[in-house]
Amino acid sequence: LAARGGALGRIDPAVYYETSSYGTRAIDATVRVTGVDALVHGSDRPYAEPTDPGLGAAFSHALFVANPQRLLTGGAAEPGRHRQVFQAVGAAP
Repeated sequence: LAARGGALGRIDPAVYYETSSYGTRAIDATVRVTGVDALVHGSDRPYAEPTDPGLGAAFSHALFVANPQRLLTGGAAEPGRHRQVFQAVGAAP
C-alpha cells in the first residue's frame, strides 16, 4: 500500500479475513498488515480438511479458537479449547 502512495488506515475490529484457502506465506503476509486478531479459519469441509499453517501454538489458538469465538459471539474463547477443536477435526495440535 505504501509503495502505491497510500497509508495504512485504522484497522476495523469488525472486519475479519477468512484464511482457509491461504497458504502459510499468504497468512504470514496478511497478519503482518492486519494483525492476528483479524484472521479466522473456516474449514472447507467436506471438500478439504482444515490445516494448521504452522506459525506456532499461540497463533493457531487465535486463528482456530479465539478469533472465531469473538467473531461469532463477541466473547472470549475458553482456555484449552484449541486442542479440542483440532481433535474434533482429526488434525494434530
